[in-house]
Amino acid sequence: MSHQLTGVTPRSYQEEAATWAGERDDAVICLPTGSGKTLVGCMWACDVLAEPDVDRLLVLEPSRFLVEQVHEYLTTQTTIDAQRLYGTTPPQQRQTQWDTATAVVTTPQTAFNDRGALSFDAALIDECHHTAGQHAFAQLVRAYDFDRMLGLSATIPHSKEAEITSLIGAIRRWSWHDLPDAHVPDWFGEVYDTPYPTAYETVVETLTDLRCDLDGSRVAGLPSLGIRMLCRDGALALTETLEADTKMGALLGDELRPLLDQCRDLHKLQACRDALHDHAFEKAVIFVDRVAVATRLSTALAGYQTTTILGRLHDGTDGQQEALAQAQAPETDVIIATAAGEEGIDLPAADLLVVWSNVVNSVRFIQRLGRIMRQSDDRRPKAAVYLATPDSPDYEALRTGVARASAAGLDVVGIDEDTILSNSIIARVVDTLEATPTQLDELFTTMQQPESTVTRWVQQTIQEGEVCYVYAVPDNLDEWRSAADGLASFLDELSPDEAADGSAVTLAPEVRNNFSPTQDHRYYTCRDDLDLIRTDMPALFDTVTDRSLEITYGPSNESRGKFTTRGTHSELAAEVEDRLDDESQFYATVTHSSAVPQFSVQLTYHGVATRDVLEAVTANANAITTELEARVKAE
Repeated sequence: MSHQLTGVTPRSYQEEAATWAGERDDAVICLPTGSGKTLVGCMWACDVLAEPDVDRLLVLEPSRFLVEQVHEYLTTQTTIDAQRLYGTTPPQQRQTQWDTATAVVTTPQTAFNDRGALSFDAALIDECHHTAGQHAFAQLVRAYDFDRMLGLSATIPHSKEAEITSLIGAIRRWSWHDLPDAHVPDWFGEVYDTPYPTAYETVVETLTDLRCDLDGSRVAGLPSLGIRMLCRDGALALTETLEADTKMGALLGDELRPLLDQCRDLHKLQACRDALHDHAFEKAVIFVDRVAVATRLSTALAGYQTTTILGRLHDGTDGQQEALAQAQAPETDVIIATAAGEEGIDLPAADLLVVWSNVVNSVRFIQRLGRIMRQSDDRRPKAAVYLATPDSPDYEALRTGVARASAAGLDVVGIDEDTILSNSIIARVVDTLEATPTQLDELFTTMQQPESTVTRWVQQTIQEGEVCYVYAVPDNLDEWRSAADGLASFLDELSPDEAADGSAVTLAPEVRNNFSPTQDHRYYTCRDDLDLIRTDMPALFDTVTDRSLEITYGPSNESRGKFTTRGTHSELAAEVEDRLDDESQFYATVTHSSAVPQFSVQLTYHGVATRDVLEAVTANANAITTELEARVKAE
């Protein structure tokens, strides 16, 4: 069947790339971030599906975020009937899609899990730089023999070239210099993955175990700090800290030193070399946080004329002036700087920024970019390369830094925020919850993280609008009694002179029938999976009850409104939605009071004010109220 693009005209270099890929069975195209790789993939998909021996296409994306994005692009910009498929899709429907869909967009993990059911002639592998080692991309390609394959990426490290070529096909690169001036930005951003080596993973596992052991103690944050040091600045930074006279060294040193002896100093070094190799530049600036890392880099980057800017504490005023003069000298092509180089340094010739140590502070993020923001006379594009360790706080710092810089008004051109997000903590939580509505205690076990960490991550995903929650009534209603009950017991044990006012304290007996749910009785789910939790746990949702509820609501704890209304959950949701801005954060306390039997229940929700979430919240509040009324009557 013939397929074509609709409503979009490719540029000359995109046509060139698609043609080159179409001339071979297996190929990899490496185009700069923001230059339109997705369109090239769509052109190739249309062409390959027109071939007589190709009937069906599998499109692989590293995250469900990108699945959504690319599926929308395929269905709006081509005539291909593409379907998206997740692990949450019911087995029977999933099998039907595997068997009949012309094109399926999914994640490699979902495809690998169902590999026995696959029947595809061709595969389009997006972000194919992940196709190495034990990543699901690589596992699927090794397990399944596709007749045609095309890989797409913006950044393929030279260290992975051989493996990716072996698994997918020959690689052809286009740089910004290969593109017409009209499509070259003043500057662009790229992200280079810097995965943990095996020895580093052992250190992370040990630190995670220590963090769990210390959870709740005054030093619980030290293992987390160690993980941040390791992912951001490498084993060298963590080793330096342990060797200093610090609390971390005294507490964790015996466990970690033998492991760190097996680690190479800087796991980001090869990616840094790749970034320098991949970009034609006159002068590069590398930002690090640790002096030890800067010093080590200055000797490790053989073949470049380097200098370091470390700040007055280490260089002295005279030394700093000398370092700046050396940095500005024409023969110096690589400058390695700590925070001292973020402000007040004028380097008009600098055209490549490499961020080794990622920061969340928007001011520092923008200040670093300022070292390369002056446009050169020859319209040479400036590049910012961010080195980030996937599945670690390092990626989260990068995600947060980009988001805050964007909010501050910086146009972060070319940085693929969806790819960053797919490697962030949010993606980890969403992937864990996919198809599995889960309570917090189960998440602690599944994610193998301390309670405080998982709770913080879950709250973040709620704020981003990717996750929401509903309540379930506990078997023992005493678990939902108000804190006043426990307070009464505590005060009863006090002697009169121990009481705050010197006298006995009497609480009204009805307080024991006040119910306040806890986080332990929430079921968390991906927002996209609300229909799933409604199907699997129908008792948590009441679709018909006409009940009077008092709703305190607002965008924050400081700014709240209140109203009382009757109706079904849909009517209640509509009322809340009308009072809130679309997609704004909401904090709502839904209260129901009953005179006979006498009780009240307060259900506190927060999240993003979309209609599907609000309807789930109000339906859950009605269901909980109905269940509690029956239980209280039975008591």
